[in-house]
Amino acid sequence: MTMHIIFLIDSNALKQNPGGQFGNPQNYPGPHPPLKYGRGNDPNTYTNQSGDTPVTVYFNEEVLISVQDSNSNIGVACAPVGFVAMTWQSNPITLDDLTGGDAVIGDISFRDTRVNSYGYDYVTGSNSPWAPENDNTNYLVTRHDASLTSPVKRNPYILVPALATAGVLQYGLEFYCSIGGEYIGNYWFDPSITIAAPQ
Repeated sequence: MTMHIIFLIDSNALKQNPGGQFGNPQNYPGPHPPLKYGRGNDPNTYTNQSGDTPVTVYFNEEVLISVQDSNSNIGVACAPVGFVAMTWQSNPITLDDLTGGDAVIGDISFRDTRVNSYGYDYVTGSNSPWAPENDNTNYLVTRHDASLTSPVKRNPYILVPALATAGVLQYGLEFYCSIGGEYIGNYWFDPSITIAAPQ
């Protein structure tokens, strides 16, 4: 199964607070953006929650994370370009947590399979392996830059592989945003995922 998590960013707030760049994003203005999440391919059936809500994911479920405009402005284009592993069970995360035999996450991937329909592309050669974050070496980050070819309605996404260890992962999500074909900036915020055994 796949858990879809869609963060609903406010493009009006971003337009009033431009800034940040790839690898050096600006804090998302205001509280964490609200989210909706669920299984299956119909977002109309997903649950709406505050952006501070840790989404519960069951063992062996992959997680698909994307960013969309809450104002439904068809000129707004967003793409997640960075995933920062911050803490695991409130402790600093380690490279073994990400890539070892008992990895919490494993290798995530940036997907743009919808690029031909929606006009986004991840920049060839810009993907990076897990490495310490610039601002906090206790955090580990992987990034993949994106470029815009035309305003789009939907977005590329990050795919986190199936998870199999119970606990709470706090992570940072960096995303790129443009409005009407004009680059506005890169932003980030830090939500959480709770990994649990199926009930």
